[in-house]
Amino acid sequence: TIIMSSGAHWGPVARPIHAYLLLLCGCMSVLAAVVIAPILPKMQAHFADIERVEFLVPLALTTPGLVIALLSLFVGVIADKFGRKRLLVGGLAFYALFGCAPLLIDSLHAIIATRIGVGFTEAIIMTCCTALIGDYYRGLQRERYLALNTTFASTSAVIFIAVGGALGEFGWRVPFGVYSISLLLALAALMLLWEPRRHVDQAAMSHTVEAEDDESWNPMRLLGICLVTLVGGVLFMAVQVHVAYLLADVGVESSATVGLIASAAQVAVVVGSLLFRLILRAGYMTSMRLGVALLLIGCGYLLIGVSDHSTGVIVGALINGLGAGILLPTLLCWNMKHLPDQRRALGTGAWMAAFFLGQFLTPLVVVGLSERAGGFSAAFQSMGYVVVPMALLLVLVRPLFRPRKCLNDPLLNEHP
Repeated sequence: TIIMSSGAHWGPVARPIHAYLLLLCGCMSVLAAVVIAPILPKMQAHFADIERVEFLVPLALTTPGLVIALLSLFVGVIADKFGRKRLLVGGLAFYALFGCAPLLIDSLHAIIATRIGVGFTEAIIMTCCTALIGDYYRGLQRERYLALNTTFASTSAVIFIAVGGALGEFGWRVPFGVYSISLLLALAALMLLWEPRRHVDQAAMSHTVEAEDDESWNPMRLLGICLVTLVGGVLFMAVQVHVAYLLADVGVESSATVGLIASAAQVAVVVGSLLFRLILRAGYMTSMRLGVALLLIGCGYLLIGVSDHSTGVIVGALINGLGAGILLPTLLCWNMKHLPDQRRALGTGAWMAAFFLGQFLTPLVVVGLSERAGGFSAAFQSMGYVVVPMALLLVLVRPLFRPRKCLNDPLLNEHP
């Protein structure tokens, strides 16, 4: 079946199965970050005779995120020029190659090198998956699937942490075998996905497409969204990265307890992403969605900052998780709706670079604030004092709802 697809594209009908496949492929970035986290102590013990091992082993976990931040924009340019599908399939295949390499490598420096490869393939996978969702779907349906991206990612984080811990009982190398899952996804992508066609009739359509792209493409607006996303990346990750330190400040030392609380915070992110769908359906503007997300995040920070008992920190982390679950799809949808077809991968890559750079900078920001404020709790309290007024400004200054005529726009309610 050939129908009019997003923008001026013609192609096969995009069904939910295609969106779910792309969402599952996107979960590979989460797998890379969390599946080996439980085995880092065993890995460090194995390489104990290597100088600065206490620094190098955690680097194996964080390197892919930095590579994503550095290369996503470049990947976006390539995907716009040469297409998404082949790049995605190749990225999934090489992801398995680089990810599983530590099964056979006994050099820590070589393992870190393979993690650079994992980060590069993650940049390919995430940029192409998100761009293809933008290509295949439009309107409210597109925003729902982008919101599900957060739901899938947070849910898979909980699962992969448990899987990594269980497999780690058989040796620190074993969890790296989980990366081979991407080979199945590569095969499914090869069989089920298609490359969006940019031109049906070159003579009839080219001038229209170019005119629409020129009208909607605004590099300065993309830069502004990316700057907000950079800050959002810091706010999104701050509690997740430092939850163990925050709990230690109130007397919680058990690793099992910390892990359980961290998992609960991830579940809160999932719930927040589901709440985003309700907010989306209610018709709130982007500024209102952003304000609600920041208000929850800021309130979570304040509660964490003033609490001298674990209960307050836990409740604050849960409230923060709800806000984070709303924040991420809000930023993603905000960026996607302003990207023309011809530059969708480039804009997606720029957004990915900003978000992951924010994640990479999170420890530097929080530690820097803690040194000035006198501890992690005080640092989060200071952040709350900044974030909450910003959120209230967004909520109160901007109109609460989009005009109702927008909600009746067939482009917003279109189903392929």
